[in-house]
Amino acid sequence: MNCFHPDGIYVWDTWYYEHNGEIHCTFLQQARPGHPERNGETGALGHAVSKDLVHWEHRPSVLYPGKAGSYDDGDLWTGCTFLKDGRRYMYYTANHRIGDINDSSIGLAVSDDGINYVRHPESPVIRCNPELYASYENQIRLIGHGEKLIDCRDLCVIKDPDGDGYYGYFAARVHSDSCAASSVIALAYSHDLVHWEQRKPCFIPDRYGCVEVPDVFFLDGKWWMLCLTGNMYGQRYCTGQPDWSLATIQACADSPEGPFTEVFGHEILGSVNWQGFCSKTLQLNGKRYVFHTQGEDVCGSHFGSIGLPAELVRTGDHLSPMWCEQLENMKTGLIFSSDSSALLENDGRWGTPGSWNSDGGSVTGYCPDDWSIRLYDTDCTDCIIEATVTPECEAAGIVLRAEGKDCRAGAYVVLLDTLRGEVWFTATREFPVIEKKKISVECKRKYDMKIIACGDIFYVFVNGVRCLQLFCPGHSRGKIGYYTERGTAGFGNLSVFSID
Repeated sequence: MNCFHPDGIYVWDTWYYEHNGEIHCTFLQQARPGHPERNGETGALGHAVSKDLVHWEHRPSVLYPGKAGSYDDGDLWTGCTFLKDGRRYMYYTANHRIGDINDSSIGLAVSDDGINYVRHPESPVIRCNPELYASYENQIRLIGHGEKLIDCRDLCVIKDPDGDGYYGYFAARVHSDSCAASSVIALAYSHDLVHWEQRKPCFIPDRYGCVEVPDVFFLDGKWWMLCLTGNMYGQRYCTGQPDWSLATIQACADSPEGPFTEVFGHEILGSVNWQGFCSKTLQLNGKRYVFHTQGEDVCGSHFGSIGLPAELVRTGDHLSPMWCEQLENMKTGLIFSSDSSALLENDGRWGTPGSWNSDGGSVTGYCPDDWSIRLYDTDCTDCIIEATVTPECEAAGIVLRAEGKDCRAGAYVVLLDTLRGEVWFTATREFPVIEKKKISVECKRKYDMKIIACGDIFYVFVNGVRCLQLFCPGHSRGKIGYYTERGTAGFGNLSVFSID
């Protein structure tokens, strides 16, 4: 199993809506290398449908760039789809090049069946008001990119809960001496979904080179906004995760009009190596789910496939992406468990031998001054791995896809690092940082871990919270086991499930 993408296509940004029991995904797309026949889809808006948030059926693209010279003759970018009285109002970012300026605006296409979309005669419906935001008449130059920039894109529309109108949120820029101070989320209001009154910004982070693809919703007593940011816009640092190259941040407010304040240090999604892009949410059956684009590039990329969902749950003053029933339903059978399997002996070819004891489904490993691995004699590829890990050491975790007879052949390791307070996805031999995240990791505390391995894509959950998501080609299958480093670690309830 891999996450969804059409044949020959990279999925880019996505957005979602539900209608008559079907979940519709609209997505940006690019042709994969070696698929020139799909170049005609580049810049168009793709379409897929699901009934369970995991399995997707590809449908024909719903909108293509306009005729040469039109306001949307460039690639079509991110927007949203709003349903009213059975009609779909699909907003999208329209791009048109004028010399060295990319003149972006927000277009509107409508459809009664979700298949055939027609551009609204008054489209584009939003161009930045030069009195409030940088516009074609009053553009600014993005530091480090050397080109004039107009941000008017990524519209998110919600119903006004207290009136008969609609709020719109879009990425824009205000004039400032600092690039980081210029990027904002603008606010607009409409009574008919066509004509929009622009208002002052509702989110001014004053921190990032860019904030984009906003998503706004109400959950558990607060209004929340998700935005993407990253160092591709020239910012030296990113978020509360100092090693991440990009992240989906969250902000909250008491009103849909804002002002929204960032909940710093509680990123919804992010990556050291550009894995995970454009978080968008969907309300379904009383729950709020978040999706992302999973990169598929060894160097890190936002181009990839539709990622697996997580449920957004409020925990204190922030939202957390959690394990959900849709992931649980991916299990098709138990491959093996620690209750019925015996550990292989370690003769020193997987680190030092260490001291390992097994009592039914519970295992204890001890290695005083180095690291040690113990494996089960069962190969696995695509699967869900569950176990508890109790570190009383510098680092402990789960080994997967261990190939060959020793650590030089390689294996993946998901580590809980108590010294640094981090969860790592790494590999034996040189233990590179493939992905990591700062979390609270304490000695003698038991942690529930879940790992989804889907081809070259991996998801790591710690105590139910999605911490890591990544693309990592290399080990296609191999054995599963345990890791301990400079101390004692306890392991229990290891179960491995096949997945659909």
